Amino acid sequence: MSDEDSMLLNFTTNEDTAGSSYKQAAKVTGGRWKDRRRMKMKLEGKTVSRKRKANTTGDEGIIPGRGENSIKKLHKESSYSSEEQEKYKGRNAHNTQGRTLPADSQFVSSLFTSNREITTAVNTNIHDENVAINPSNAPLKGDQFASLGVTSLLVSHLEQKMRIKKPTSIQKQAIPQIIGNAGKNDFFIHAQTGSGKTLSYLLPIISTILNMDTHVDRTSGAFALVIAPTRELASQIYHVCSTLVSCCHYLVPCLLIGGERKKSEKARLRKGCNFIIGTPGRVLDHLQNTKVIKEQLSQSLRYIVLDEGDKLMELGFDETISEIIKIVHDIPINSEKFPKLPHKLVHMLCSATLTDGVNRLRNVALKDYKLISNGTKKDSDIVTVAPDQLLQRITIVPPKLRLVTLAATLNNITKDFIASGQQSKTLRTIVFVSCSDSVEFHYDAFSGSDGHHKNLTGDSVRLLTKGNTMFPCFSDSRDPDVVIYKLHGSLSQQMRTSTLQHFARDNEATKGKHLIMFCTDVASRGLDLPHVGSVIELDPPFAVEDHLHRVGRTARAGEKGESLLFLLPGEEEKYMDYIQPYHPMGWELLKFDKEILMPAFKDVNVNRNDKFIRKDEKSSKNKDVGDKEYEWDTNATTWHLNIERRVVGDSAFKNLAVKGFISHVRAYATHISQEKKFFNVKFLHLGHLAKSFGLRERPKAMGLQSSKDGNSEKKPTKENSKNKMFRMARMAEKQIASEFNY
Repeated sequence: MSDEDSMLLNFTTNEDTAGSSYKQAAKVTGGRWKDRRRMKMKLEGKTVSRKRKANTTGDEGIIPGRGENSIKKLHKESSYSSEEQEKYKGRNAHNTQGRTLPADSQFVSSLFTSNREITTAVNTNIHDENVAINPSNAPLKGDQFASLGVTSLLVSHLEQKMRIKKPTSIQKQAIPQIIGNAGKNDFFIHAQTGSGKTLSYLLPIISTILNMDTHVDRTSGAFALVIAPTRELASQIYHVCSTLVSCCHYLVPCLLIGGERKKSEKARLRKGCNFIIGTPGRVLDHLQNTKVIKEQLSQSLRYIVLDEGDKLMELGFDETISEIIKIVHDIPINSEKFPKLPHKLVHMLCSATLTDGVNRLRNVALKDYKLISNGTKKDSDIVTVAPDQLLQRITIVPPKLRLVTLAATLNNITKDFIASGQQSKTLRTIVFVSCSDSVEFHYDAFSGSDGHHKNLTGDSVRLLTKGNTMFPCFSDSRDPDVVIYKLHGSLSQQMRTSTLQHFARDNEATKGKHLIMFCTDVASRGLDLPHVGSVIELDPPFAVEDHLHRVGRTARAGEKGESLLFLLPGEEEKYMDYIQPYHPMGWELLKFDKEILMPAFKDVNVNRNDKFIRKDEKSSKNKDVGDKEYEWDTNATTWHLNIERRVVGDSAFKNLAVKGFISHVRAYATHISQEKKFFNVKFLHLGHLAKSFGLRERPKAMGLQSSKDGNSEKKPTKENSKNKMFRMARMAEKQIASEFNY
């Protein structure tokens, strides 16, 4: 008896278990790998084939080129019973009939199949169009700035230069109290976005300085310190202050923000300034390292303003602000030079929302404060609501259709703007996404598809030119008149500033055009961008406060505005009940297919981008077709396939898509705990979500590839001493040889 037969005696062979596979195999040790493998397969009753035979029935499920993995799967399936095989095949039906798929395999799925069912059929918070709406943040008709205690010089300047004639509700409440305070109390200013909080604290401060009847210039010292959470908001406050004090040129503001040269900022501080406006980190840096700033603050500083307090705490500036307040309080106040100013520091905190962070900051910065608010009282708490004149819309979109639905929305807005014939005006739309990588992907997807564009400001502003086919409403006979922008925190400060200035400017470059900006929440706080008609929240906000700030970019100062919120089917649908108290005027619930996609893709032809048609062939083809139009769903599918084909063919664009998808999933997992029940990453269908970024690969494969790339970047291979010696010798030899090669 051979050794192999003696090993077989260790196993029992019952008739009951005949024909079924062994549940536990003996462990084979020793010898070579091939010998162990051959012995193990022989024990399992399998035959060893040295060469795979082509065109056999047993190899139908094997993918060519996959080698041993496919053989393992074939043997595994052959060892199952008939019932187990049916169960196995049913479980892997989506895996191309049970075949083993490679890691880099691609799936081309349909847009309109296998989507999760939308359960919300009835709108429980309907917007009533018949109700008369009075804008909640509009200027008041029966009041004047002069009656609030503002100096006549500022009143005339507001009316003639800034075109502001009436105060808003929060300005009417705040300005008289701050002017007549005389340093007795601190102030907490709470009001809706777009209601004029910046002027509500700048006007009384400047009026108090002008009413001193004392000679004041830039060497008199800084009277106010204004701290904002973002560079963009600090720059905006600086420009508003500069415009206000242009009527009294001897008052000079100074901007201190990151991304600028500290040397030039120190030079401006040495020359002197009357208002210091900046971000927390840079202001603290100068307070600790610039000596001249403390010398100026001791004689004149009377006001400390913390704007957008909730965002200051959200970004983790609580310790920085505490250090700033401590340093400022350690500077003794000298009231002899300006006796008409308050005899102590007056702290002012401004916020559009009331959060736990704001309450902590209020306890740190304010003492004996007065609350000035125009919010809605509910259950003894003040609730901030969206502006009454805002038309809020919500649409529930399956994850696969997010990108094409966004394109349809932007197309419909552009088409309505062209049909209105208002070529003398400028239309602005802001699209909010969750992360900077997603901004980069969507910016390039909508502006760099077919080369028909030109850069206006670096690479952050692109004008679509004639021949562009991004939106179905575009025609070959005229310019699209659409400008695409991108804005996020990873851009340089110079690029962020120039992009915002171009977006907010009304001149020949933007006249009669539709300006579309893709941005993160860096543009959601405090920015007063003119005539923003629509706000689109493609990615849901991280907190309901962010939602209020996002929609607050439109419907400002009594103007009308529209906002559209994208939600996914399932758990996210319950988010509507969560935000219902913040929208007392209701909203419109749109069906993504009939009310967004169909108007955009009906009665048009969307051509494939992988077929080049010459002009003479195109005209003859149209004659043969006889003006037959495709169905709207076919056009929508073709549009999305164009994006997918571009991802496949353009490696740089595919890299943007992969980064955007991975960063989006990571950002989705950072929602606050109170809203995790609506936005939980476990509820996401990652494969469908990847399709909205034009990707056909499996999400798991993309995650593994990104982790490999990250590890390769973080851990470079270390060169050993031997290779280093040879490399240095080659470099020396090359250098010696080059000396004689003239």
